Amino acid sequence: MTDTHPTLFADGNDAIAWAAQDAGVDYVAHYPGSPVNRVINVLDAEKNQYNYLINHALNEHIAALSCMGASLCGARSLVVMKHVGLNIAADPLNYSAVCKIKGGMVIVVGTDPGARTSTGEEDVHWYAPQFNLPLLEPATVQGVYKCVKQAFSISEQLQLPVLVFVAGRIAYQSSLITRQPETHKKRPFVFKKDPENLINVGAKAVRNHRDHLLRLQTLHQQSQQLFSTHFNPQARIGIVTRGASYSVCYEVIESLGLSAQLHLLNIELSYPLNLADFMQFAQHKNKIIIAEDQDGFLETMIKREAFGKVSCEIQGKDIFPAWGELSSSLLSDYFSKIFNVTQPHNALSLKIDCPERAGSFCEGCPHRSSFYGIDAAIGDGIIGGDIGCSSLPPHRTDWLLCMNAGIGISQGIAHLLPDQALVSTGGEGSFFHGGLISLQSAVENNINLTHIIFDNRSVAMTGHQDSPTSSDKTDLGKLLEGIGVQTIFKVNAFISSELTEAIQTAAKIKGVKAIWVQGDCALQPNTEALRRFKERRLFIHNDLCAGCTLCYEKLQCPAIIKAVDKTLQIDLTRCRRCTACLDVCPNNAIEVIDPYVEPPNSEDR
Repeated sequence: MTDTHPTLFADGNDAIAWAAQDAGVDYVAHYPGSPVNRVINVLDAEKNQYNYLINHALNEHIAALSCMGASLCGARSLVVMKHVGLNIAADPLNYSAVCKIKGGMVIVVGTDPGARTSTGEEDVHWYAPQFNLPLLEPATVQGVYKCVKQAFSISEQLQLPVLVFVAGRIAYQSSLITRQPETHKKRPFVFKKDPENLINVGAKAVRNHRDHLLRLQTLHQQSQQLFSTHFNPQARIGIVTRGASYSVCYEVIESLGLSAQLHLLNIELSYPLNLADFMQFAQHKNKIIIAEDQDGFLETMIKREAFGKVSCEIQGKDIFPAWGELSSSLLSDYFSKIFNVTQPHNALSLKIDCPERAGSFCEGCPHRSSFYGIDAAIGDGIIGGDIGCSSLPPHRTDWLLCMNAGIGISQGIAHLLPDQALVSTGGEGSFFHGGLISLQSAVENNINLTHIIFDNRSVAMTGHQDSPTSSDKTDLGKLLEGIGVQTIFKVNAFISSELTEAIQTAAKIKGVKAIWVQGDCALQPNTEALRRFKERRLFIHNDLCAGCTLCYEKLQCPAIIKAVDKTLQIDLTRCRRCTACLDVCPNNAIEVIDPYVEPPNSEDR
């Protein structure tokens, strides 16, 4: 593409995708995860226009390795994942730098200070010195675009993959982006055998590691300016920031009128730290305050590199907490105190008297009726939980940690307590991500475990990406048989009694049992689901209703409401016509009218 793009209003996800396109990316691999889950939507929509390939990988480990393969052929590759996904990709990325990639390889990681879109806010900055890969942290949406493009060039100059961390605050932030497309000649892709760099064992591995570190050290000799300074260079107090913390610091300094008393340094190259840039900034300073989210990675790098070389006091995590986002109120309170200034009365207050709104299953979600069936089967027994839509409130499972914790933790408990009422759960997305080998491990160890796979044919939590069951290319039943699961139940997610019966039957059978619960995501309706929504009607006959409220209080379907007269009714504007409530009602008080379905006999209603 050679035409000049206009300045457009977009968010950080758009910026990542556009930068890759304008840098001439050839190959993209990803595993969906917030806050960077929408990058692939943008890239997928325009892949033919820009002529790149996309690998919808089943986990981050595969995504990283496939991009390494593409870059070894001379292609420019992009890997996209969220912060916890970097744990899964850590094994190959520890080796990625020693093999001297040919095409630029950029690893974009969405981080999540404050855990707004994750089960945890783990600080993954510490992987940068472990991998010994360059780490760029943009501070604005336009900066995201610039850093991702720049990362491809740095990667090819050093023959190293480059990390780009984008905080959730920036990934979801919107602003103007000016695109600057480059003209790229079509690169010939070829894989050349290179045992000296690709066979890493013994003395050769040590030699290649040394060469990798020497190449990394040359980054400071590059001409790119990977930092910016603001306000008064003569000020005796300096503020150092990175990533999303930069905008917060900048705005607080301006709002308190402290621009003459502070000098602000924003560092885009978080690792390796360019000590020369920092030393120049630190001249004549009495105190330097490092303002950053989470653990204090930048503070650690600065104190390590500058130890004994600066005379000023350096503070950071002794002032600001190591958890959550660095908020404007924290900074305002601190600056107001040390400079004895009054905060402006017209400052925006975010203290709104509003109760927290917990997430919940959508109307027609197959997980709602599935958990009803599980509760009916095991009562106060143990339910092993996994992340995904099945983890939404009211949190019916007994733990909520990470991908495949449902199978993994459950088999440890089941091994010790074989007679304990217990099931493990997880979606089909998690199952293909890593649950398959976890279940196979349970088979090989002869563990007495019942695992429930919620198959809604979509990786729904992160944007409705396709799962292997979406296309019907993968036969989950045969796959389960292939790893040695001898007892497999297939049940309808919207008939909770089927799941209850399957769990109770499985409990009497020794070994690993799998229950395949099938029910499409309500937000991904197929033709038949759309037809049912248009043609089907559900009604509650209050003359038959005994007031047990199981459908209202236990199933908790939002489409079932209490009228002014306390009777239960079905709100057809919300009802998805899944008919899960029919199986729950013990009094046959709910009627379905569907012109395409044979009407039931009155005695069956």
